[in-house]
Amino acid sequence: MLMSTRTEEEAENLMRPAKASLAVEGLRLSQKQETLVKKCLTGAITHKEFIKRALELSRHA
Repeated sequence: MLMSTRTEEEAENLMRPAKASLAVEGLRLSQKQETLVKKCLTGAITHKEFIKRALELSRHA
């Protein structure tokens, strides 16, 4: 599977609407959550690794 080569800026642009939707509901991403999503969007980690780390984060929240 090919990994994405999005830049940090492109990842932030993709995240902006989702973060706005969360804010409307009174929610926000923690810095760890945001960093994890950016790593997935930029291809630094695979989707499988993203799921693994997201589950770990949720268990320690």
